[in-house]
Amino acid sequence: MSHMRHVLAIVNKELREYLLKPGSISWGLVFPLVFTLAFIVRFGDVDHLAPGLISISALFATTSFVSSSLIFERRLKTFERLLLAPIRYGEIVLAKVLVASLFGLMVSLITLVLVKYFMVYPVWNWPLTILFLILANVAFSAFGLYIALAVEKPINVMTWLNLLRLPMMFTSGAIESLTLFPRWFLVVGILTPMTYSVDGLRYSMLYYYDVVAPLYALLALILIATTFMALSVRRIKALY
Repeated sequence: MSHMRHVLAIVNKELREYLLKPGSISWGLVFPLVFTLAFIVRFGDVDHLAPGLISISALFATTSFVSSSLIFERRLKTFERLLLAPIRYGEIVLAKVLVASLFGLMVSLITLVLVKYFMVYPVWNWPLTILFLILANVAFSAFGLYIALAVEKPINVMTWLNLLRLPMMFTSGAIESLTLFPRWFLVVGILTPMTYSVDGLRYSMLYYYDVVAPLYALLALILIATTFMALSVRRIKALY
């Protein structure tokens, strides 16, 4: 119980301090929603694009929130004070992933409501859609946390994140189906974490997938989340 209290205390602190930070609002909320609206205005019928647009929202929301909080903490040296508290590194990582996932889930649900209004077909399986949304946000949060820890200088975190996030929009099948590209490009898609979110949501919302079967997508998202959380704990130990 004490471990969970530690986690919830950090979550509460993060929500109060970083929810309205410029990085969280600009890249985490405004960009994905404006991007989604641009595609809705352009195409109107967004059924095939909907899973990709939701995944993009989740990716940018989670990674922007978790990186913004860590950037401020590392620059102000408050992260070091947190590490000196009687809290395990795993609890810190879990708390940061959890709070970023909550923020990402909020943004991706807003995106889902937007695209649902313009979709021709109804969502096929709502419980499975929510499950994939949760797993995607947790996986992206863990990914963003590790990148924010791996970059030596906090000021360069957003630059490195964008170098990874922007290509993922095109290598994951979020905008165009991976089946339209040469066969060798599928390897790039399989190595892209967001591919599993896109195909998982595509199946749960539209009852078909392009490259990755839903069971493999679900397992891959769990593996991505646990792997990057473990790497984040190791990175903290190496840094401090």
